[in-house]
Amino acid sequence: MSASPRSERRFDSLFVRLLLSQLALVLTLGLVFGGLFYVERNTSVAVLYADLWGPELASAAGLRPASAVAEPLRILRRDQAPEGTYRPTRYAPRFMALRQALAAQGVEVDEVRLSLRTAEPMVWLQVRRAGQPALWLGVSGQLLVPEWPRRTLLAMAVLTAVLVLASWALARWLTRPLEQLRLRIQNQQPGAASLPALAAGPSAGSPEIGAIHAAYSDLLARLAQHERERAVLLAGVSHDLRSPLGRIRMAAELLPDTDATRARQETIVRNVGVADRLIESFLDYVRSGTLAMDATVDLAQVARTAAARLEHPPEWLHIEAPPALPWPEASELLVDRLITNLLDNAFKHGHAPVVLRVVATPQGACIEVQDAGPGLAPGSAAQMQEAFTRGSGSRGIPGTGLGLAIVRQIATRLDGELSMTSAPGRHLVRVQLRRRTGP
Repeated sequence: MSASPRSERRFDSLFVRLLLSQLALVLTLGLVFGGLFYVERNTSVAVLYADLWGPELASAAGLRPASAVAEPLRILRRDQAPEGTYRPTRYAPRFMALRQALAAQGVEVDEVRLSLRTAEPMVWLQVRRAGQPALWLGVSGQLLVPEWPRRTLLAMAVLTAVLVLASWALARWLTRPLEQLRLRIQNQQPGAASLPALAAGPSAGSPEIGAIHAAYSDLLARLAQHERERAVLLAGVSHDLRSPLGRIRMAAELLPDTDATRARQETIVRNVGVADRLIESFLDYVRSGTLAMDATVDLAQVARTAAARLEHPPEWLHIEAPPALPWPEASELLVDRLITNLLDNAFKHGHAPVVLRVVATPQGACIEVQDAGPGLAPGSAAQMQEAFTRGSGSRGIPGTGLGLAIVRQIATRLDGELSMTSAPGRHLVRVQLRRRTGP
């Protein structure tokens, strides 16, 4: 089963990757040093017990005379391996050290077994005897039984918690400047030529963060300059074209009003009107990226004004809006162009009835235009928002392909998002506006 997109995005986070890499490194080092300590500790304990047990095991196996000790070791004897025991791996460090230390004292051990089902753990040793069958000797082996003491487990748990917290704090400290830079970029006002300056102090981050900040600010400045140059070019060309168009229209209207010239006159005037509307679209596109957003605009009132200007009957155009919906940091002209373009597209490329909604939402405000048309082809919504792009069904309809591009640019400057959804007999265009927050 493949991982879900949500889990993939979660592990794409730099913070999560850094935290996991630190924990993996600490865990690996802990396992290595813990394993070495475990082996050395058990080997040392086994050697000590071999020195303690050696003489008495040799006496119990009949390998040497019994020696007098203050507290004799309790040793159990069996001819066969006791039931319920298990054989540990032959190469376990503690038992290898135990066999070697006992062999140095003359006690040859062929096999070691452990009994854990009794009240007291036992270590059973198969002792080799010259000319006699091997004998199983059992001694109490509490410290030789492979188990983790409670204090060790508690210490490991506390150490693990401390390491996790320390790794989390370090990862957060390292990635916080990046997160703050991301928020500054995300909250950047559309059209601004640079990011807000980095605050002095630890929150400014490393020199690398400063370099990214400077590079992004330089990119914003170059993009702003490019947009200004493009706006000047479009505005200049559009303005210069209007003068000859006006003269052409005036000359056409001054032609003699005769049957022979009337049809040509109407054609000239109509084409001049089409060209004038195209130029107006270019100017709207320029203004949508350059006009200041410094006024509080009543979205509901602008919507009613734009709808009334179209002079459609109520059965064709229905408006749903509150008495007032003020929106700060906006431009009345741009909001009017946004709503007008949405309505024009609905009537040009869709079918009546058209519903215009302006509503307040928990995030801010929403402007919706719904018509009864077929909508866009699947997967073409993003492409249709690009400048000078027209759908295949609108080839015979006059236009420039700038309507949705203007709407998208104005929505972006209002800190909004343009989306489109289609269903049988229903096409909805929505502009969701979000209230701005400080960087």
